[in-house]
Amino acid sequence: MLQILRNKAQSTVIQAIVVIIALVFIFWGVGTNMMNSRESAITVNDEDISFQDFQIAYDRTQQSIAAQFGGTLPKGLAETLGIKQQVIRQLVQSALLRQGAEKMGIIVSEEEIQNTITSMVQFQENGSFSMDKYKSLVSANRMTPHKFETNMRHDMLSEKTIRDLGKFASLASDFEVEELYRQDNEKVAVNFTKISPEQFKSEVKVDEAQLASWFETAKENYRSEPQMKLKYLNFSYAEVGKKISVDEARIAAYYDENIESFTTPEKRHARHILLKASSSDSEAIHKEKLAQAEQIAQLALASDDFAALARQYSEGPSKDNGGDLGLFSRNQMIPPFADAVWAMQTGEISKVVKTDFGYHIIKLEEIQPATTKSLADARDEILAALREKEAQALAFQLANSAYEGIIGAGSLQAYAEKTPDQLIYETDFFPKSDPPAGERMDEEFLNQAFQLKAGELSSLIKTPAGYYILFADAVKEPETPALAQVKEKATNDFVAEKAAELAQQKADEILKKLRDGETFAAVTTAANLSMNDSGFLGRKGEEQSAFPSSLTNQVFNLSNAERYPAEPAMVDEDYYVFGFKDRQIPEVDAKENLEPYRQALLQTKQQEILSAFISNLEKEAKISVHKSL
Repeated sequence: MLQILRNKAQSTVIQAIVVIIALVFIFWGVGTNMMNSRESAITVNDEDISFQDFQIAYDRTQQSIAAQFGGTLPKGLAETLGIKQQVIRQLVQSALLRQGAEKMGIIVSEEEIQNTITSMVQFQENGSFSMDKYKSLVSANRMTPHKFETNMRHDMLSEKTIRDLGKFASLASDFEVEELYRQDNEKVAVNFTKISPEQFKSEVKVDEAQLASWFETAKENYRSEPQMKLKYLNFSYAEVGKKISVDEARIAAYYDENIESFTTPEKRHARHILLKASSSDSEAIHKEKLAQAEQIAQLALASDDFAALARQYSEGPSKDNGGDLGLFSRNQMIPPFADAVWAMQTGEISKVVKTDFGYHIIKLEEIQPATTKSLADARDEILAALREKEAQALAFQLANSAYEGIIGAGSLQAYAEKTPDQLIYETDFFPKSDPPAGERMDEEFLNQAFQLKAGELSSLIKTPAGYYILFADAVKEPETPALAQVKEKATNDFVAEKAAELAQQKADEILKKLRDGETFAAVTTAANLSMNDSGFLGRKGEEQSAFPSSLTNQVFNLSNAERYPAEPAMVDEDYYVFGFKDRQIPEVDAKENLEPYRQALLQTKQQEILSAFISNLEKEAKISVHKSL
């Protein structure tokens, strides 16, 4: 158990040890593909999972991931992440968990389902369950009550099974807890040296024959981008909006109706001294921090330099800035802190203020009163907003009319001759990565443009900026240049690649000598490199060190018995060779709150039992997945 935890240790206790299973409970809706198939997408023993159920689970998972990328999943990412395989596995494991629960005699009664549903706030009106609201919301999600209640049964059965299995891991010994505490708080120091390719560039000799041979293997890297020469019609909201007149009465009415958007709330400038104490800390720690804060508050009242006291005593991130929090509005701070600041006068120092972060002593430096922009100052902003609102509908009408005109005329050229007042923009050749300066070409515009073939007219294109009609006047296909055309860049790249190879060779050589028994000081001196001391590094990464933080986890695998890693580490383009120097293992302080460690151990044990339970069911199960998946 402890070895498993040790191998998984990371920067915080929870990250170090807790692996929580994520059971995705599907809230059924309407899928999009394969919905009419009568075959099962997946069969787990005698339980069928339909294509509709699979598609809904897939769509929900994809939407969840897409939300992390601004709502759109980058092309190819679904395949890279294996979303389909994830969903299949999730559905199989959910079915196995339900089936295992039935074998164990775990059931969910009709009364439990009823009580759960009637207690859900979504289905309540004035604090009581509403059957009409229940049916309405279920119907809005395109389900029947029976289907919804079946899903509820599945979810509740899974939850109950997980809870009951967890009871088999209800104890974590003091020894295990203390060992985990020591592991999480141990620190390790290493000696290290950095080998950079920059150090070897002067050693690389450029031979013309070698360069030419190398370029043959790398020339596709110098292949030019495709280029496009466009003609297009612009119906952007900004352009169309210029043609829309707005009277002053409407501007004034808009100002009155939206006055809050032209108001800047009062802001205050404060410094603070924070003594950290969280809800997970013991009562003894809170008493100690409060007493210390009250002493510092007295010092602050007697001192002319609050910033110096903050630098000396504060435990917050603003410590180095003398506790300076800058200007902030009331809603930017948590209520106890904001309430205290907004009750103070400039120059005043507060009594001790308690928040979820700990204990604060606050000094108010400045009050910046609320301000409201005048109608005259806001006029241009309001005019632009009103014009854009109307322009969205008008832009579509104008663009659609122009598009029909082009189709009717037979070509963009013929349309231009018939409607000489219509402005048609033209560009020279340009690559997608470098659109013409001054042109409003957003990502959607460029994506659509570079899908066109020479002589092809686009459909009506909507972008966040407005509507466009594009015509590909000409296209230049990508070209692979001769070496002479890119010789300077190719030479620099050749030198960089060879220097990187020399740096790796040197790093390998140094590590081999160290593993063969030579000292770090002797090896680095002979190689004309510096030997650095990382200082003691913790898993939580709070220490300041020149040693790369991305390599910190690796140092905890080192010891006196195994002083060096198997191979040099690479950070950006540099190689790092490092070796074990010392380890600090803390003693368990009697005042230390070990409860988070105990809970994390229990959760890990429970997860292992659950994983083993599902794994065993999976080995004995008959599972089939439709060939189309």
